[in-house]
Amino acid sequence: MKKITFLLTLLTISLSFGQNLISDGTFDTQTGAITTATSPWAGFNAQVLGAAASPDPNVGNGNNGEASMFQVITVTPGETYDIDFDYKWVSGSGNYNMTVRVKDDLAAGKPNLDLIGGTTTNGYTLSTTPDTWFTGTSFSLEAPTGVTQIRLLFYKGSGNRPLRIDNVSLTLAPTASVKDLEQFSFKSYPNPANDYIKLSAVKNINKIEVYNLLGQEVLNKNIDSKNTEVNISTLSKGVYIVKAFIEDAVGSYKFIKE
Repeated sequence: MKKITFLLTLLTISLSFGQNLISDGTFDTQTGAITTATSPWAGFNAQVLGAAASPDPNVGNGNNGEASMFQVITVTPGETYDIDFDYKWVSGSGNYNMTVRVKDDLAAGKPNLDLIGGTTTNGYTLSTTPDTWFTGTSFSLEAPTGVTQIRLLFYKGSGNRPLRIDNVSLTLAPTASVKDLEQFSFKSYPNPANDYIKLSAVKNINKIEVYNLLGQEVLNKNIDSKNTEVNISTLSKGVYIVKAFIEDAVGSYKFIKE
């Protein structure tokens, strides 16, 4: 019953925060070239390919050489957004270099914005391994003060191989809190985290449960200690919800696995 209740809570969070702000992130309503006149995606030297290029019906493709695909999204300053996508390089003669950027679309020069969980401060550099679908690639962005419109940009320079993009999503991050655990001075850090998260409180932390944003439990650990480290090295990169138990109190919060 407890698990069902929490899954219903996650479903409520999903309904409130899980709406994909990217239009046609699966490219399933488009065919042919992606140009500045294409709605909702724009770019150059890019197209939508059919099922032969992807496990799904359609996929976005940045053609050989220089190419771009982008979409402009309205955001709320101060809110955090999660960006997820799948990609695959097509092998052949050439390079495999792309750093995905999020830009302030209304500012002069469209400057890059800082990312949470990016491979650099203001970008996410893709793997250079070809012929492999990398699924669930993710990072986050906190929209700075004054930023109301962003541009999610997939751009690669000349000399690079074709790149397939699919299942792109940009969602408002859930704002689950640890308010019920504040009475125990509960802390969890670092966030984002790599291999471990550290937990502390003035009373014993009984256990934690970790869920992905689909509501699937991916980790369950009995603790019964005031201080502990939890190994998260086996989790895939992405956003997770931790449910922590202390005495009769339960609190949930989000963390990012890098």
